[in-house]
Amino acid sequence: MLRSGLAIACLVLLSGRARGGDVGDPIAVRGAAAERTAVKPRNIILMIGDGMGLAHISAARFHKGRLALEDMDHVGFSYTSSLENFVTDSSASATALASGYLILNGWVSLHPDGSPTKTVLEYAEEKGMWTGLVVTCRVTHATPACMIAHVKSRGEEQQIAEQIAAADVECILGGGWDMFLPTRTMKIDGGEWWGGEEDGEDGRGSGSGYGSDPTTAFAPGRGHTFLATGSDLLRRRTIPIIEKQLVGADGKLYGSRKDKKNLIEGMEKRGYRFIRSASELMVASSGPPQKLLGLFNSGAMPKASEGRSPSLSAMSLAALKLLSQSPNGFFLMIEGSQIDWGGHANDFDYAVTEAADFDDTVGVVRRFLADAGIADETLIVVTADHETGGLTLNASSRSGGLEPKWTTGYHTGIPVPVFTAGPGSRGVAGIQSHVNIGRYLIESVVGQKIVFSYPRNDRSPAASPGDARAVGKK
Repeated sequence: MLRSGLAIACLVLLSGRARGGDVGDPIAVRGAAAERTAVKPRNIILMIGDGMGLAHISAARFHKGRLALEDMDHVGFSYTSSLENFVTDSSASATALASGYLILNGWVSLHPDGSPTKTVLEYAEEKGMWTGLVVTCRVTHATPACMIAHVKSRGEEQQIAEQIAAADVECILGGGWDMFLPTRTMKIDGGEWWGGEEDGEDGRGSGSGYGSDPTTAFAPGRGHTFLATGSDLLRRRTIPIIEKQLVGADGKLYGSRKDKKNLIEGMEKRGYRFIRSASELMVASSGPPQKLLGLFNSGAMPKASEGRSPSLSAMSLAALKLLSQSPNGFFLMIEGSQIDWGGHANDFDYAVTEAADFDDTVGVVRRFLADAGIADETLIVVTADHETGGLTLNASSRSGGLEPKWTTGYHTGIPVPVFTAGPGSRGVAGIQSHVNIGRYLIESVVGQKIVFSYPRNDRSPAASPGDARAVGKK
């Protein structure tokens, strides 16, 4: 177990064997795949702290004390480049973690030729495992979308919603009913954080990086606050994520779809139970297992600091109660979505409280597994898709506390930490590309090694891991 602080853990990591890792070889699986354990986990949990770098983790520890992350079994680092960019966006990185392939920024689980990249969730469904997605953003946002959908732009959230509605994911919890429901009598702006969030809606640099959502009032650079001590987060209140719920005077929900499709109604006909409150979630998770769709806000969920309900921990616990009843094991992806948004806004309080909330959820997940007696058959991988904001933690000349500094309002290309526990957890320790994590998860699901081959075209990565195209152009 990691019985030391984060700094010591990093030193242990750096003193270990640094494996080059497979960063896009179309023929062979290298790096972590070369040291696979013979133990096959029955259950797999992938936890993604979106935008969470080492500085975010260190600040969260300063804020709340010892982290649940420190009790994980193994630790490593992951390189996060996409197919043609050294600095990835969330959809390309989530695809690497979900499918084991490098793709273009802004795309969702698709190769450049338009062919789909099969995801770990889809492999799990084929094996008869139950599956789940738990997020604090829209369930159609980049990271959850890459687990189940295949589109050329992460901005195509209504199409992503259709693919989610047609899939067989047993448990879907988060925000974003607006993408599943038709409009009523008023024009609804379907935009959220993505307009685009990073490179523009098409992922090719056409956007300003934020779009038209009201949350953009806290633009990069306006969120600098001084953290004097771990318990003294100075609250600079930013505009809430949700300003208005899409609920009519008659109490009925409506959304942003102009095609008049009611995807929730269709899912209910297919056996899903639709819920939209924390109390309903508690009841649903205590009853007999059934497919569950929980959409708790019309857009993204509120911040943890503003009383998000249900919390990420509560949603994760409910998902585990349901999925752990599967006769064939389960795959669950949990995302702390809004760490990234705090980084984009350069809002230190926002990023730190979301990182601390995510770590709380790691602790809740591990306690459930221990109490349920399934910890020794469940592989947990906790990582980030990228770092956001270029956050550094400087010593303050005023009090000896922290003075955060941001270098960007976008993502960076620095490696992100990886924490693992459970059977097979040593297989993704060390230093490697994030594609190795995706490939390892898929091979853990299917129980055998797989050859991951890219479609042959002029945008395929070079065979050599050292080639610039394999690690992303600078």
